[in-house]
Amino acid sequence: MRRVLRSQSDFASTTLRNQLTSLVLYELVVTTASKAKALESYANHFFNVVKSADLSAKKKAHQTLLDKNAVKKTFEDLLPRYTDGVTTFVRSLATTPRVGDNAKRRVVMLIEPLKVASKDRAAAPAKAEVKTEVKSKKAAKKPEAKKK
Repeated sequence: MRRVLRSQSDFASTTLRNQLTSLVLYELVVTTASKAKALESYANHFFNVVKSADLSAKKKAHQTLLDKNAVKKTFEDLLPRYTDGVTTFVRSLATTPRVGDNAKRRVVMLIEPLKVASKDRAAAPAKAEVKTEVKSKKAAKKPEAKKK
């Protein structure tokens, strides 16, 4: 690990593993800027290693993640979302400073994959029907309000 999070390497690796587990389970982690920077590269590397979903990838996931539910969610929910060409899985955004000591914080989250619009246009009229129903309900409510 290139960045130093405290002085002991076992503390740093355990911190990153713990935050990666939380990121997989909750898909969002709020942490300090230096830890977020380290977590972002660590998580992208982890997801690129396990995206093959073979036996060695599952062993690596069990070695890295601290919770069995996180391993299960990784292979059943998270990895099927992404296509084969995706290499970036995590992003971090700046947020407000921490209240107590004004430390810089960042939100580390999983990137939602782009969804390709289907060529089938049958879904568009359904949305239009919903809008007309909402308008008709509003129109029905307005005369009741005027009667009072």
